[in-house]
Amino acid sequence: MNKAGRGAQNRPPELYYTEHELRQLEYLDLPAPRRGALHRLLLEDPISQLNAPKPIVLEVSDPVSKAAQLMSKFRYGSVLVLDDEWLAGIFTERDLLHRCAGKDLDRVKLGEVMTRDPQSLREDDTLACALHLMAVGGYRHIPILRDGHPIGFVSVRGILRYLAENALS
Repeated sequence: MNKAGRGAQNRPPELYYTEHELRQLEYLDLPAPRRGALHRLLLEDPISQLNAPKPIVLEVSDPVSKAAQLMSKFRYGSVLVLDDEWLAGIFTERDLLHRCAGKDLDRVKLGEVMTRDPQSLREDDTLACALHLMAVGGYRHIPILRDGHPIGFVSVRGILRYLAENALS
């Protein structure tokens, strides 16, 4: 709705309220949201409570075919990729679909098609922190690091399973 007729010279209409409209908003009597078990779990529980699975860890020089075989065998959506014992990237199902289509998977190295320098979490980060990072970044899997070394990963599925078992019971 264009409010240019109400004192909005040269401002986009969606970016402002008139003073009168703001005064009306100040006195809205909105009920406070209920804060239950789900709220507590999200804001207080660290991701270490998820009992995150151990990651599949490969090297940047390993072929994509090896990653694809292990991901399929163990039903993982990602593998973590190391370079000299340090996390260099993550290779996911999305990477396989979008970056490897039509390529010889035995010849393509993980280092060529992985997502480099992925966002990561620490064991003491909360579930809310993990979900926020996933939502903002569009990730489904995030590595968990301890002293810079991968020890696990968080997945959307893992968080949903944890919430269903603990908040909804």
